[in-house]
Amino acid sequence: MDEYEIKSYVMNLINTTPKFIESKLKYEYKYLKERNEYFELKEYIDNFLNEINQDKFLVLSGLRGVGKTTITYQLYNYLINEMKIPSKQILYLDLERLKDEIHLNILDYFDVFIKDINEEYQYTDEPLFIFVDESQYDTNWASHGKVVYDENINVFTLFTGSNALNLTSNADTSRRAIRKELYPLNFSEYLEIKYNANIPNDMENAIMDLLYGKNIDKISKIEQNLLIKISQNNKKSIRKCWEDFIQYGNLPFGLYKKHIDLLKETLEIKDKIIEQDMVMIKSFNSDTIHNAHVLVNIMAKMKPGQLSNNNLSSDLDITKDTISKILTVLEKTQLLFSVDRYGTTTKRENKIKKYYFLATQFKAAFFQIKGDISNDYRQYMGILLENLVASELFKLKSKMGDSIEIYYDSKGGGVDFIIKNLSNKPVPIEVGIGKKNKKQIKKAINKYNADYGIVISDKTDYIFKEDDVIFIPYTTFSLL
Repeated sequence: MDEYEIKSYVMNLINTTPKFIESKLKYEYKYLKERNEYFELKEYIDNFLNEINQDKFLVLSGLRGVGKTTITYQLYNYLINEMKIPSKQILYLDLERLKDEIHLNILDYFDVFIKDINEEYQYTDEPLFIFVDESQYDTNWASHGKVVYDENINVFTLFTGSNALNLTSNADTSRRAIRKELYPLNFSEYLEIKYNANIPNDMENAIMDLLYGKNIDKISKIEQNLLIKISQNNKKSIRKCWEDFIQYGNLPFGLYKKHIDLLKETLEIKDKIIEQDMVMIKSFNSDTIHNAHVLVNIMAKMKPGQLSNNNLSSDLDITKDTISKILTVLEKTQLLFSVDRYGTTTKRENKIKKYYFLATQFKAAFFQIKGDISNDYRQYMGILLENLVASELFKLKSKMGDSIEIYYDSKGGGVDFIIKNLSNKPVPIEVGIGKKNKKQIKKAINKYNADYGIVISDKTDYIFKEDDVIFIPYTTFSLL
């Protein structure tokens, strides 16, 4: 586009975006409920509106489908309807619509918005807002964001996109930008958004204490009060809600869609991650992309830990090095993440990792589309539960950094996970549907000289501790 075409495009966006976004934010005439991350970003906007400051360059990244666009819509809507910012002063730019432009340069759009359409505000304290969605389609987004940050004191920018954003930034951007990571919904968020449940603010901290073996009695009381509230506000049992959540509710785009439509869209997102996000991170040829599809399909239908690079290399007729590169890039997209085996650094380097999906919804979609759940539904739910526990522990580590480490137990007949906290003491964790005895967890406690162990299963409806074993209902743990 030339400058005239860009101005026409931006003016059209300014005029049409308010109604477009309004239509996207309502279900049955009610606004979609906001997530915690919305309020975190809103606080930066409020502070900026109260007083121009340096916290005006935000980056929100995450797996496709986790709700980045919805949060952006909600922030736009907040500015228009609550803060009464004129639409002329807000630019919402979706690069998905512009990705086919030759030599796309979003700085041209920014310049038209700031220096032409809002020329009278360019050197004032009157706030301007630029929201850029799917930013990864402009590989120079970070440099362009830096230019806006450095040259305009009154412009607040928010860039959202896939995890490729984290790999196309630079040192200058890293110093200026405030980064937020958005993850799939946990069970608390699912209940709050879909059923308007009122989850106590201290639930997450309470469950973290539980992983550290602290405050069992206090947490039990919180759990009991929570279950009462959920049962009062919802006709479904908490277990039925949980079954819907783990299969269909990790990714908020489909909370109100028919299951069959949701499953198809989930697999379409998987295809976009492989065909678009992967190639933004590393250049792969068409054969390798095809093999990535096959590899993900195989992994989705397997229990974690059954993956063998040797077997895959033979089955797919590609080298182990290529498989390793595919898995590395899939981790960078956050479709998958890996867990190392428990042991010394040398042992971990010589042992294959376990791979899990960040959102169990992907795994459930593969199983259901292929019709592989009717033979053993309990085993299917057990596989999803193990994946969910791994995902919640992974997110916990992402928040807490080195204060927690996550491993799997590679010994035959071992537990599913071993975590280490600040005390560097191992905590074995056993996960499963139908698991009810203490034999396996007790064996791990003795073997690793642990102070206590944790069992997460469907065989209890409430938290309790028996000797050195803490039993947690899978529904309660999923609130993490």
